[in-house]
Amino acid sequence: MTTPENDEQRRDADARLWEHHLHTDTMLFQRGNLFLVAQSLLAVAYSSTATSGTTHAAARVLAGFGLALTVVWAYAGHRYHCYNRAIQRRTAERLTDYAETYAASRIPGPSAMPLIAYALPLLAAVMWVVLLIVT
Repeated sequence: MTTPENDEQRRDADARLWEHHLHTDTMLFQRGNLFLVAQSLLAVAYSSTATSGTTHAAARVLAGFGLALTVVWAYAGHRYHCYNRAIQRRTAERLTDYAETYAASRIPGPSAMPLIAYALPLLAAVMWVVLLIVT
């Protein structure tokens, strides 16, 4: 038999879980945005350095740094994506309305989360490797 106190504790726990779920979703996308901005700034710095008449060593350093930043981005994205999936599963287990909505709106194929976590860093890595080869 459930008591009003138990029901209130359950609602509070569910509300905390939902807030945590929203936070992890937001953080994954915000980190992706941060890395995209950093990559863009590095690409601009690379292009202005590589097209100058001076040595291309600075361009190689920037491309190497861009590649290293991409590895960090992929690692952080992977860790956060795994954590986000765990929170998503837990939310679906506890909140049946979320599970129903998620199941009803699911489109076959990969979701956007793995694309943000893996595809974007992979594309950036390819770009930096090509730029390292070119200079």
